[in-house]
Amino acid sequence: YDEYARRLHPKLLVLVFVHNDFANNTPVLRAMQLEPFRKRRSELTVGRRPDGKLELTWPPLPSQVPLPFISPTPASWAGRIAGKVTHRSWLALWLDAKKKVLLLLADQAPPFSFRAMFPRREEALQYTRFALEQFKQRADRGGAKLVILASQGLKVHVHRTRMFERMSEIAATLAIPVIDQADYILRQGARLSDAQWPHDGHWNPAGHQWAAEALLEYIEEHPTICDRPTGPGALLEPTP
Repeated sequence: YDEYARRLHPKLLVLVFVHNDFANNTPVLRAMQLEPFRKRRSELTVGRRPDGKLELTWPPLPSQVPLPFISPTPASWAGRIAGKVTHRSWLALWLDAKKKVLLLLADQAPPFSFRAMFPRREEALQYTRFALEQFKQRADRGGAKLVILASQGLKVHVHRTRMFERMSEIAATLAIPVIDQADYILRQGARLSDAQWPHDGHWNPAGHQWAAEALLEYIEEHPTICDRPTGPGALLEPTP
């Protein structure tokens, strides 16, 4: 937003929320899922100050993240540390980690130390709220309206519906409307899985079409969403 969208002085910001955003908003959970494919990576992330408050920060994610509760067996963890794990084993670890992180965020109890991971789930909720607050603050300062388009992926599997509920609860406290793509697709008489590729969770052409149509439907039902706020607080941010 800061680098691109703000310069366009938008009237409406559409934030697409997908099923892995909770994990990706959390540095540790993100590192757990991505670490097999890279050593270090610098990116905008969130850090916690000594007073406990969250803030945006740029430090690299840790190159080594302890994952004893993700590895299938202690032996595989020890082998990985010793550099004896094959690429295929690394991929298996990554897929296992990704599955368990998603189940954790959906209130499921996979066969690993759920108690050890529980603080990470609460952290994911806090960090996601912080991220939405950042977008809301920027939209308000720029005189734009903000809506969330919830991808059908949040409901394509039964266990993910809790993620949709959690996201919606956070959005409601921030007065951010949520557009439910899954609801729109079901009203068209289609299946949620029809919006994505057979072996890939990203939208296929139909998914993009239904996302656009769901957004258009919302705009038609709420035409004032494209009107700029009026009053002293509605001034645009200056463009450097």
